[in-house]
Amino acid sequence: MTRRKIHVIYEYGTDTRPHPSAYIRLLRPLTHPNVSDSLEVTYGPRNTKYPVEAVIVDRLWRPDITPTLAKQLVDDIRASGTRIIYALDDNFLDLPLERRDWPQEHHLIALQILLEHSDIIWVTTPALKKRLSIYPQPILVIPNTLDERLLHPIRNSISDSPFIERRLKIGFMGTTTHDRDLLMIAPALQKLSQEYPNSFELQIVGGVQEENTFEPFKGIPVRHFVPPLEEQEYPLFMFWFIRQFNWDIALAPLADTPFNSCKSDIKFLDYCALGVAGVYSRVATYKTSVKHLYTGWLVENQIETWYQALESLITDDERRKRIALNAKRYLHAERTLAHCARFWLEAVNASLA
Repeated sequence: MTRRKIHVIYEYGTDTRPHPSAYIRLLRPLTHPNVSDSLEVTYGPRNTKYPVEAVIVDRLWRPDITPTLAKQLVDDIRASGTRIIYALDDNFLDLPLERRDWPQEHHLIALQILLEHSDIIWVTTPALKKRLSIYPQPILVIPNTLDERLLHPIRNSISDSPFIERRLKIGFMGTTTHDRDLLMIAPALQKLSQEYPNSFELQIVGGVQEENTFEPFKGIPVRHFVPPLEEQEYPLFMFWFIRQFNWDIALAPLADTPFNSCKSDIKFLDYCALGVAGVYSRVATYKTSVKHLYTGWLVENQIETWYQALESLITDDERRKRIALNAKRYLHAERTLAHCARFWLEAVNASLA
């Protein structure tokens, strides 16, 4: 059987390494053993010189992107008669409403060029598909999944010791753009700390950009972790993250905004991989995948509801263990590439039909 030839131009930073999203959504799925008989995939920060059937352009491609560079890339791919698949997992169109520092005007123009000149668009959520429906191209939704090859050994974070005998570990992991989300639940954590003194430690992995974000957490034992430089590339980060942390409860606060409403549930999957009971904002990102009180705990973005959920989980050991176990089982039964890599093969075939 002839394998389809695909080239991925991944998004990268100043170190030219692929961004985590490129690994999660493109590089790991498209090179998974379950589809390797059908796909021949090359990838890099530039266009390929070899003939392929399609080039996948990832997000905003490069840190110094300009409209001129975007148009040159499109023209280069078109000159070889190759189809362009554009992969996007964030609602950049609405990001200016939330962040004044990004994107700049040239980012938005480059984004428009890549969207307008693609043959088909790949997204991660139905909400993002709806937001991009202003464009005439077909849009395929491919939900995020995790590569099971990065999840071993899976640590069991379910301790047999009840919370009254030890300090529980409550954790948060995310990119350094979540100051606002963490601040939203600081009062609930402060109340929890006052009602149950010395009952928990807050561990934050990444997640914070501004030093003053830690101010509202004063009085709570807080540890901030930054992955070692050599562990920051996504596959190595996942090994480090699963090996390093043994949380009892995980936090996923998310403000209900147009930008966030298009986000995927990747944090839910990461917490499932850790084998931990998570508390999630009841927003579009999590409502369709987190099964309330079974694989996680969904709460409104209110101080009292966050407090009630956290109090229940720290005082009810059996409930906490049960949710953690169900979450881990869900991930490995439904949301790993072992089960889902075929969706990327189907997307490639549909994109080239």
